[in-house]
Amino acid sequence: MTLELLICTIDEGIERLKDKFLSPRKDVQYLVSWQYTGECPQVPDWLCLRRDVRVVQLAGRGLCRNRNHAFDHAQGDVLKICDDDERWTDMYFDTILETYRQHPEYDIVHFQAIGPKKKYPPLFVTSFEITLRRTSLGSLRFDERFGLGSEYLCAGEEDVFIHDACRSGLSVHYEPKPICETHPQTTGDNWESAILQRSKGAAFCYTRGPVYACYKAVRESLGWTLRQGANPIVMLRNWFWGIKYILHP
Repeated sequence: MTLELLICTIDEGIERLKDKFLSPRKDVQYLVSWQYTGECPQVPDWLCLRRDVRVVQLAGRGLCRNRNHAFDHAQGDVLKICDDDERWTDMYFDTILETYRQHPEYDIVHFQAIGPKKKYPPLFVTSFEITLRRTSLGSLRFDERFGLGSEYLCAGEEDVFIHDACRSGLSVHYEPKPICETHPQTTGDNWESAILQRSKGAAFCYTRGPVYACYKAVRESLGWTLRQGANPIVMLRNWFWGIKYILHP
């Protein structure tokens, strides 16, 4: 059984990978999906020297589009979704592989990450916590309307991905073990962002339906007002725009 790390990066972000790769091992390989927004760049020499690293390039923007590009080129038995600011250890790799060996019935397993300011078990899954069997992937992909770099929605893609996986009958499990270290700041920290508020409305509408999404919009807007003294109409409007975007694309 082999583990393949699907690392998505864009433009100069590839330089963050320079010190990330561990010593080669037969059961671990890396796939770097490198997006670029200008001229097609040349793969750095230090990446070409690693026989366990493959690089595939993609023009344009959109993190979900980049992750789907990595899925399309993946070759490992077990895949781990990665950001370009993560750090790993051999123990993390062993944890992932051993979990799948012990549980052949698991299609997707989401683990823990050291660094994020979140409670476990998680209410919402983050992409770098997600692993899956390549043979279970099939046509499952990230919804490219969501996520960083998309035109209208900047977040929520992980919840939509897990929702689609469950709806397609895949076995999704949570394992309370760390598999990476990453920066604690996430997109979801900035609640004052209009695009994030819009994304929350869209994600809840997609995964839980419009009635629940409207309930959450009212609840979160009132809570925001009590905490920040902000005008709830602003957040409500953004949430409802997200809901409308899903109902009437």
